[in-house]
Amino acid sequence: MKKILYILIVGIIFFSSCQEEEREIIDPNIDNTIPKDSQLAKLMRNVVIHDGSFDDIVDSGNCYSINLPYSLLVNGEEFIVNEINDYQKLSNTDIIEIQYPIVITMFDYSEEIISNDTELKIYIEQCQIDDEDIECIDFLYPIQASTFNNRSNELNSIVLNHDSEMYLFISKMDNNISVSMNYPISLLLHNGQRVDIQHNSGLLEAISSVASACDENDK
Repeated sequence: MKKILYILIVGIIFFSSCQEEEREIIDPNIDNTIPKDSQLAKLMRNVVIHDGSFDDIVDSGNCYSINLPYSLLVNGEEFIVNEINDYQKLSNTDIIEIQYPIVITMFDYSEEIISNDTELKIYIEQCQIDDEDIECIDFLYPIQASTFNNRSNELNSIVLNHDSEMYLFISKMDNNISVSMNYPISLLLHNGQRVDIQHNSGLLEAISSVASACDENDK
């Protein structure tokens, strides 16, 4: 009987210690937790926001892009846009007509079907001249993140493989869910330099230092 009681007590202590370890992993007082409304969360979102300015010569909107492939009439001749490099073959002096329908990807990675110039103009007018996207730095994937539900004490791990997944992950932050990145993670600067990050303060500093250092595509 004493042996069974001893085993039960050890088991309870072990379970309690595991729960405490889970809490410590992303405790709000620890540096690696990212509050929903923090400056870091906002900057991370702006890094992974969809930048649609690379095809502005065609669609005149920096907050969305046209999904490839699609057709144009350029100076009266058919032109198929199969890849991003094809935009380099176009000039501001060309007469460019989009062949509808097209599908566009918005800043938040949602997609819309556009049937004519009138519909496209609505989206053009929604775009800001100075968009929020940070073009000088990129996340290198895969990245592992953790969430801890403060109500259910449930700890989960998620692997992010693309900017769209990171954007959705950040956008779904909840006050009841503690979120943290599993460091180290790596970033790629616009000059090709790779930077390895070990904690939140390093990530905040890396993004902040280059947030306005370049403007790759916007017109």
